[in-house]
Amino acid sequence: MSYDLRVISGDLVIQNGDFRVCVDSEKAIQDVLKICLTNAGANPIFPWYGSFVSRSLVGNNLGTNITMQVAQSQLQSAIENLMSLQKAQIKSSQPVTPDELIGSISNISVNRNKIDPRVFAVSVTMITKGFKPITTAFTISSI
Repeated sequence: MSYDLRVISGDLVIQNGDFRVCVDSEKAIQDVLKICLTNAGANPIFPWYGSFVSRSLVGNNLGTNITMQVAQSQLQSAIENLMSLQKAQIKSSQPVTPDELIGSISNISVNRNKIDPRVFAVSVTMITKGFKPITTAFTISSI
């Protein structure tokens, strides 16, 4: 079983004086959030890690439908990249649980806020390799 330190809104979570860790489906959700919200190229050591979604959503002049399709495609690519990284984890003999591995992507929804068009709501639904449905949601904005 692998784990990651639990992060909420960019802060490490401390519980009873210890750092809280993520395991199983909670780790899968955090991994998805990290890869989707990290700008591709932000890490000079791993420039392929992350997504281009914030660059495509914020400040473009494309129509809403095209913007949503591009964003969904970029998020799909980022999550598929994460799935490849998880396969590499398994090949390196790192112990992982089925619920921390993404088996499939069920749905990616990107919606522009009707009140503030600079804000986009994203929802991602997946199935883990342990057949557990997981969902995460986040917003992207230029605010």
